[in-house]
Amino acid sequence: MAATARAAGASMTVRACTVLPRTWPFPSMAPVDAEYRRWLVEQGNNSVRSANAAMADVLTPADLGSPAAFFTENAAESTALTDAAAKYHADLVALGSSDGPDGRFTPGSTSEALLHSSNVPLALAPSGARAVSEPFSRLSCAYTGTAESKDALYSAAALAVRWNVDLHLVAFAPRRSTTYPPFGGYDAEDMVTSQWREQASGLLESAASDVTAAYPSLRPTCAVGSGGDWRHVIDSVSLGSGDLLVLGSSRLGPLARVFLGSTASKILRHSPVPVLVVPRGSRLAR
Repeated sequence: MAATARAAGASMTVRACTVLPRTWPFPSMAPVDAEYRRWLVEQGNNSVRSANAAMADVLTPADLGSPAAFFTENAAESTALTDAAAKYHADLVALGSSDGPDGRFTPGSTSEALLHSSNVPLALAPSGARAVSEPFSRLSCAYTGTAESKDALYSAAALAVRWNVDLHLVAFAPRRSTTYPPFGGYDAEDMVTSQWREQASGLLESAASDVTAAYPSLRPTCAVGSGGDWRHVIDSVSLGSGDLLVLGSSRLGPLARVFLGSTASKILRHSPVPVLVVPRGSRLAR
């Protein structure tokens, strides 16, 4: 993302945060406690050095915050990251995948917690992703016509203009039946899918017109994916290495926090490219 912003003459400041387990809060004279504390600080310093070296390979000094890397202690990683985001006024929090299939994002306990509590957008990278210095060439936005996806749409449009990249609108039409064979037969199932594709195409074309009216420099392209399961549906829209997929999220409680519905969760787990999850009311949506 920093490379994309830089290529467009904009900027994005990057900081790397490592969360270490908080030590016993009460002071102790036991040698083992002091030794553990020294070891913990050493691990934190090692993580800072490692992060600085990794960022130096793909980022310029102008991309890095001050500090560029740091460690913090907390019993809950999600709380520590939320606190760090607030402290540095972060526009988004970036996370990697938990253990899972290469090329797909698998939520872990920290990302699951943030997907239900973060008040800033989350950038989520699939397993096996490697840091690259090439900018994104296209923002692809999953659009369904809901209020959440409209927020994501205009966030994606604003970023596309800011970053000078293409905007691609996508909708997904998986087969609705979970039985094999479908109760209504394959012909009925195909007819329902065809009707949904037609409806989704009209929805995307209308959204593309709205975007162009708001951002005259943009001419969004559209694609509807379909297939027998979510992986094939998402693969059918041909998301490539230059894509960043944008998803909207629902509003949870009195705060504009991230909360994914079942459809968005399926898209997230099967996307072959990084995903940006945008909560309603976030700064990216304004």
